Amino acid sequence: MSYPQSLTLEVTRALRDQARARQVQFGADTALVAVQHMLLQTVDLFETAAAMGLNPNNIFALGKVYSNSPPVIAALRNRGVTVVESTMPAPGEFRTYFERDVDRLWRVAADALATRNVKRILVLDDGGTCITHVPPEVLRKYTLCGVEQTSQGMFLFEEKPPPFAVISWARAAVKLEIGGPIFSQWFIDRLNAEFLRGRSLQGEQLGVIGMGSIGRAVANLAVRQGNEVLYWDPNPELYLPSSLSGSITRVDSVEDLMVHCNYVLGCSGHNPFKDKWPLTHKPGVNLVSASSGDQEFGPIINDLKQKPHFKVTSHTWDIISEHGPAGPIHVAYLGYPFSFVSRGIEAAPTQIVQFDTGGLLAALVQARLFLEQCETGCEQNTGIHRVSPQAQRFVYERWVRAMKDRMIDITELFRYDPGMLSAAQHDDWFIGNTEPHPSTYYRPVKVIEEMMGQFVSQGHFVKLQG
Repeated sequence: MSYPQSLTLEVTRALRDQARARQVQFGADTALVAVQHMLLQTVDLFETAAAMGLNPNNIFALGKVYSNSPPVIAALRNRGVTVVESTMPAPGEFRTYFERDVDRLWRVAADALATRNVKRILVLDDGGTCITHVPPEVLRKYTLCGVEQTSQGMFLFEEKPPPFAVISWARAAVKLEIGGPIFSQWFIDRLNAEFLRGRSLQGEQLGVIGMGSIGRAVANLAVRQGNEVLYWDPNPELYLPSSLSGSITRVDSVEDLMVHCNYVLGCSGHNPFKDKWPLTHKPGVNLVSASSGDQEFGPIINDLKQKPHFKVTSHTWDIISEHGPAGPIHVAYLGYPFSFVSRGIEAAPTQIVQFDTGGLLAALVQARLFLEQCETGCEQNTGIHRVSPQAQRFVYERWVRAMKDRMIDITELFRYDPGMLSAAQHDDWFIGNTEPHPSTYYRPVKVIEEMMGQFVSQGHFVKLQG
């Protein structure tokens, strides 16, 4: 499949125009090291960053084997971006292989930058591994700031705090509340089209692991399609909106889901079967992941591959085994997120998910501003920081306008609560639904948020010095 020569996406173009109006650039002395899905969105993101002064020769990227699109990789390389090859992992061992790929990405970037006039590196990550694996010599030579876009990465940071400040697009209101229903819709569409061969899930007992933004949205869709939805979440104090809590049933363990459900969907971003497998399960249970990597069902896959007649289908990458603890088990797409099963240039329509690309670009601008303050000694380069609510509102409003101009009815298509969309017209909504929340332990960096507010406004902006 080919890609269009000009994407003309409204949200990133609006941010580019703001940068030009403010004479703001990333700077020739800035590099970007990124873990990104090799999709059309990434072409848009890197092209726009280049238009904002980031030299494509100073962009180093690694994809993920389950979402790599060869035409996209070729397009990026043609633009001067260095894309490191991904290694095909053994089943159930994505993390080990991926960590080696990330280490290789850093070696390639460090070797190339050694002779260039670069003094800072922005790290755009998907899963936290790139941020937590920065080599010590890179940390000593450059100033760095990260942007993390997944909950999996944020979970990793709880175990292994990052060595420099990170801007959390993963927990931004726009990513969670606007993105959740969209990404879940295309996950279910892929499930129906690819896994069920055009049949919709109806009248099934369906289990959902994890009630984060994706889990809630998937459960909502499944209920509307006439399924009985059971769920398990490790948080005993989990809050669910009343519209959902009355429609789904909580169970006490993942084993309860496995025993009662024909389909179990992994939406937690964690490893819920770690130290719990083997478990009793319904014979013929189907396991489908919506999480990054393969960790959701990793212990199951590693157990099954030790059994006789372990088989992975060549095209669909499905694992079909007759030797589960209680009979047959079917793991879709090697346990990878099923949204990417087509391995095409899009996992969801690029024009619709441009809010996500715009959010990443805004977070990179914020990271660049943050480093400016750190380099002048005004701020400490530590901690997890929220994406500016003002920048989120700019991205959201430009996205809503773009959808209207394209005649895409987001309320009808994604069943958003009209009250939520109404509330999203106000800064308080972005503040209240974005993490980290201001508290005794976290105070937003006032000067950075003021600069981001000025960046997306029509007023005066203090220019970067780089």
